[in-house]
Amino acid sequence: MKRKKELKIVILGSYNSGKTTTLETICEKKAKIEYKGTTIALDYGNTIIDGEKVHIFGSPGQERFEFMREILSQGLDGAIVVIDSSKGLTNVDEAIINKLNLQDVPYVLFANKQDISKNIIEHHTIKPDTPIIPTVATSGHGVSEGLLTLIKMIKT
Repeated sequence: MKRKKELKIVILGSYNSGKTTTLETICEKKAKIEYKGTTIALDYGNTIIDGEKVHIFGSPGQERFEFMREILSQGLDGAIVVIDSSKGLTNVDEAIINKLNLQDVPYVLFANKQDISKNIIEHHTIKPDTPIIPTVATSGHGVSEGLLTLIKMIKT
């Protein structure tokens, strides 16, 4: 019997953009490595979508933890980049998007915190066909839609 492929998705973004909350919204069971509420190594959870197991890793957002983003991104099938709409794209976000573009990894942008600010996320590093999903991770608004959009991109 052929075993179904399991997907690996990494949630990336700058500090305090909503990565952990996004993961918590998607996954019932999860593990977090944090210090005083800040992710310092990784978050992990998994879920089943259409009978397929999806492993989701959340990365720390501070610049000094770039090495953890590199480790977590090895072998990824796709990425969710969570942007804090009230702040816009940070230097960390730009670096992440540039790296994903260079590696030709499918990704979606979550324009998170739409309940605080409905700013439109635009930047020259974002490919024109990149889906930008308005989200509110605390309520789950847009999160499932964005995840399903990413999975569809990975499979095509």
